[in-house]
Amino acid sequence: MTSAAATAAFSSEITINPLPHMPPYIHQGRVQFHSTDAAGIVHFANYFRYMEEAEVAALAARGFSPYGHAYPRVHVEADYRAPLRFWETYTVQAELQSIGNTTLHWRFTISSPQGVCAVLQSVSARRSADLSSPAPYTPEERERLADLLISPV
Repeated sequence: MTSAAATAAFSSEITINPLPHMPPYIHQGRVQFHSTDAAGIVHFANYFRYMEEAEVAALAARGFSPYGHAYPRVHVEADYRAPLRFWETYTVQAELQSIGNTTLHWRFTISSPQGVCAVLQSVSARRSADLSSPAPYTPEERERLADLLISPV
């Protein structure tokens, strides 16, 4: 057996243990005036902006570039529970519910110091940068995302 063949045989026997479950990714911000309505409450559409900021930051923290692929939304929903007001701080807790072949199923919990303001769910389908074809996640990419899973495997 050649050295290359021995290395290939050995590397195919290596088992990679899943990452230990870590806390969800936390993104923080402060409500700006332009995000509010006349009553000083965050307009509902801005919760989706906060969601996307957290998603991009969570992916970037795991080595995913915002360039090279597109992540169009194929589903979103939101449950609003309490108002978020001008100048309040907020946190967005980003967690993955599941990782599909080309999709990420997210849950985002947006909270103020007073409690949970909204829970959003989103499914993004990864495509090539020109949107011409699906772009499946590799095993290595799945491993980098594993700590975001609500119930890791």
